[in-house]
Amino acid sequence: MGISNAISAAVVLASLALQSPAQAPSADTLQEAESFLQKQQYEQAEVRLQGLVKTQPGNPQAWFDLGFAESHLNKNPEAITAYRKAAELSPKWFEANQNLGLTLARAGNFPEAAKALGTAVQLKPTVGGQKALIEAWQSLAQVLEETDAKEALEAYARLEELRPGDAEVISGKGRMMERTGDAAGAEQQYIKAATMGSNAGVERLVDLYLKQKRLADAETWLQKYVEKNPKNTLAQAQLGKVLMAEGKTKEAIANLEAVNTASPDPAVSRVLSNLYAENKQYAEASKLLQQLVEQSPRNAELHWNYGEALLHQHNYADAEAELIKALQLNSKLTDAYWELAYAADQNKHYELAVRVLDARAKLLPETAGTYWLRATSYDNLRIYKPAAENYKLFLAASGGKSPDQEFQARHRLKAIEPQ
Repeated sequence: MGISNAISAAVVLASLALQSPAQAPSADTLQEAESFLQKQQYEQAEVRLQGLVKTQPGNPQAWFDLGFAESHLNKNPEAITAYRKAAELSPKWFEANQNLGLTLARAGNFPEAAKALGTAVQLKPTVGGQKALIEAWQSLAQVLEETDAKEALEAYARLEELRPGDAEVISGKGRMMERTGDAAGAEQQYIKAATMGSNAGVERLVDLYLKQKRLADAETWLQKYVEKNPKNTLAQAQLGKVLMAEGKTKEAIANLEAVNTASPDPAVSRVLSNLYAENKQYAEASKLLQQLVEQSPRNAELHWNYGEALLHQHNYADAEAELIKALQLNSKLTDAYWELAYAADQNKHYELAVRVLDARAKLLPETAGTYWLRATSYDNLRIYKPAAENYKLFLAASGGKSPDQEFQARHRLKAIEPQ
């Protein structure tokens, strides 16, 4: 569970119940504002609370409620100011410190968020009891992941005491162990989480084994795991990746085909499509990738891989369309430029091929292949000067490695350059 869960956690609406005689004149206004908060009418509540904190600047409840309204209006800087004032006025108020920490985390100020949440976990919740305290420790651990892995590990250890047997906490503790260099400890935590059915535990354990190049261990553990958890598609996909890394491509394909037939899953289909492509089974890869593209039309990498598979089947028209979509969605897929230029050339879309090659040249060094393709594209367009320039650049870059194309380049130079 990452920091996104901490910063998206709902801030708590709590009452400090501090209605002293000096604050009595503001009681009706505060009650009215809190009525708006309960109805989720945050703008109306904000207006009343802004007026109240001007007349009652020492009222921590008013500042707290103002922070609550402003946080729900996505006014993070204003909410932080209000919560900080509430916490200063009532430093032992758990919810004020908790909400201040969560709002600071949402704003990306993790060091200050850690301080506020660190204060909160030492206090007694006004509402929620032990559950609220555990949630604060969870948020603190996640925030500390962004600032100090050792302190985050301590927070996860405390959280494990409060919530024993929680796979998410166990996996988080393992993650911090790994980050602080205790790979052996992390392994044991991941195994514990995985055996409790945690997908995150499975994934992190296998990733650890892959980092350590312990492929046999990864395979052995995953084989045992999927026997007990045959419906865990993440584990099945991970096993496929491990078998592929071991060079057992056919075994991996057979395994994932059976899984995907019994229970189709995008994660398994993605790994299986990669295995098909690696095994040069491009028709099978295309079929899966087409389905995946339809399911996730904004995924640039899927369009790219689908285009690659079509390219290998000489379906240049469809390949070109998919590769264009891929680069429209993500212009940083540098390998897709060459493939698109090649597809465009095969489709006799020579102007497109030149444009794509020029775009690629802004991101990657030129190669003999790019010079050749640009030269032939210009040649086919009968734009001979840049064609000749690129034929010469190709000859210099090739250096005898492509004798047939070099022969053609010299022949064309004789034909198109003025004598």
